[in-house]
Amino acid sequence: MKFGVPVWMRGFVILALVQMAMTGCEKPAPPLPPPTPTPTATPTPVPTPTPIPALVRKPLPTATLFNGLALESAVVVLPSNELASTDRKEARNYTVEVTIRTQLPRPATTLEDIEAENHSLPSVFKNLPELISGAHVSPFFKKIYELKTADIRRNLSKLDAVLTRHNFYDCETILELQNPVSSRRALLFLADMDVNTDGSDGDRNVKVDGSSSTFLPQTSYRWPKQSERPNPFLSIEEKKVATLTAEAAQPGIKAARAEEIKSEINLSKRRIYDMKKWSFLIADTDPFIVLPGFIMRDFNGPFVPKIGDYAVVIYNGKAYPAIVGDSGPSQKIGEASMLLCREINSRSSNIARPVSDLKVAYLVFPGSGDEKNAPPDLIVWREKCYQLTEELGGLNVDLHVWPNLVPPWPTPTPTPSPEATPEPTTPSPEATPASTPSPTSTPEPTPVTPGV
Repeated sequence: MKFGVPVWMRGFVILALVQMAMTGCEKPAPPLPPPTPTPTATPTPVPTPTPIPALVRKPLPTATLFNGLALESAVVVLPSNELASTDRKEARNYTVEVTIRTQLPRPATTLEDIEAENHSLPSVFKNLPELISGAHVSPFFKKIYELKTADIRRNLSKLDAVLTRHNFYDCETILELQNPVSSRRALLFLADMDVNTDGSDGDRNVKVDGSSSTFLPQTSYRWPKQSERPNPFLSIEEKKVATLTAEAAQPGIKAARAEEIKSEINLSKRRIYDMKKWSFLIADTDPFIVLPGFIMRDFNGPFVPKIGDYAVVIYNGKAYPAIVGDSGPSQKIGEASMLLCREINSRSSNIARPVSDLKVAYLVFPGSGDEKNAPPDLIVWREKCYQLTEELGGLNVDLHVWPNLVPPWPTPTPTPSPEATPEPTTPSPEATPASTPSPTSTPEPTPVTPGV
């Protein structure tokens, strides 16, 4: 059987074949060219903004506090058999545990230890190797780090008050030195240097800047006032007492504030008493250093210094004469008057220390102070320091010469004396006219008739 296209569909097939033939004979139209894009101005590139760090929603394993403490943190969650309403009533169920770990340093004891941080120090001394070989570590070194640790424990609940890492590690060593021939003793402190701005003196013509937050008008070194000129900070304390007294008299003052006022008034009264009786060193004009108070308060013996003892500060190959002029906090070391700090580093200020590294040597001569304190005499102080360093073995450098920065009081302009009135000369009777009254006689007043 053959299959074919039905008759009724043959016309459609023929038409389709004709259309296909005609389409195959036509040439395809050429493709249209792509449209030319309209030129646009190149936009100014916008800098990529610094990404804002995302605060991750998980414990931060490490952070650095402002005072140099490295903070390691973790969250420990323990299951409880109690309901939340019960657990929230117990404080220990939601706590923070703070643990401070620190390393206690060993003191520098050898010449190699000292040279590692203070390259120029051996060249300043004539006999430092000999002195170091016979030196002993002072008990002050162990004690100061014990006091630092106790201070940390005391402020553990106030992390912002904990010693900074810089102030914890501010002492390299404290050595007891002694010359075997002269028996001259000295203490060698290696530390950094902070700025002291304290002191005032009404007797001397010095304008004192008391704007520092740590300023005190007194220093431990003092001597009896020698003039009637008042201390410039006396009126400030007197006004403070008056203001506090008025506040204390206000009705309804709280007990805690009343106790604070009482304490502040007592402190100001002690300062007023001191400023009326004593004169003090001035940080801007007098070269002095500050030692921790415990050294002079808690110890006895031939190597214990006192206020007024002479000292030499050595830094960067130079030596500066000074005295022990003040006592400071027992948990810190390394402090000097503004005058000394600015000589070492001109950029020193009440907020900028001159030396941050442990490269300053403080050479203190225990028991060398004068019998009585007196106003600073920089020439005498230098002579005493030179004599003491010679007895210890001598230095290879000259001691710095401090200029006297205290101007004399201006001489008051004398008040001119009134000119003397010349004595009148009495003429002889022959030369005096009859009508001229005697210079010594008082003329009779002319009577005035009422109504005329």
